[in-house]
Amino acid sequence: MHKSSNFNYLFNATLSAIAVILAVTPANALPEQNIDTVVKWAKTRPQLPTLRYNSEAHGYEGTKGKLYFYADVTSENGTVTKEGITVSGDSSLKFTTKNAKAVKLLQNIYNSNIGNDFQKSRYVTKVGRDQYSRGQKFAYITAEVQGGSSFQIIPLNKLQGFINNAKYCQTNQCDL
Repeated sequence: MHKSSNFNYLFNATLSAIAVILAVTPANALPEQNIDTVVKWAKTRPQLPTLRYNSEAHGYEGTKGKLYFYADVTSENGTVTKEGITVSGDSSLKFTTKNAKAVKLLQNIYNSNIGNDFQKSRYVTKVGRDQYSRGQKFAYITAEVQGGSSFQIIPLNKLQGFINNAKYCQTNQCDL
């Protein structure tokens, strides 16, 4: 009987701790979540545009001022495979780990955990214009693009696949 009550106490304490963690953890829309979650989350971020489905791009996208945001999905109501931000017309904002303005933007859009994870991420490789970095929570792809700077966040466990695909597409015809 004593072991049973200890188990119940421990089980209830664990459930309570999980509930508290979930209650105080800010909502973030990140890769591998359902697109409905991402669309709802984007509506709560003042920096982000309203997202609309684009069947040609296989994802949701929108532009607000100089910021373009997109989320690639497996289907219209599917899972997000990657998210990206491109900022145009601001030469002081470059998505690099040393650019305070870029890190601050990521902290404001996502949260400090993601901004700090990107800032502390380690360079992995460069393929074409894209630079790949590995954080503790996610992997990141950054690039200087015409008139701006781009940032992508991808699942950490998919980093090598993205690199392999980019290398393949350098020498083969790929649908981007």
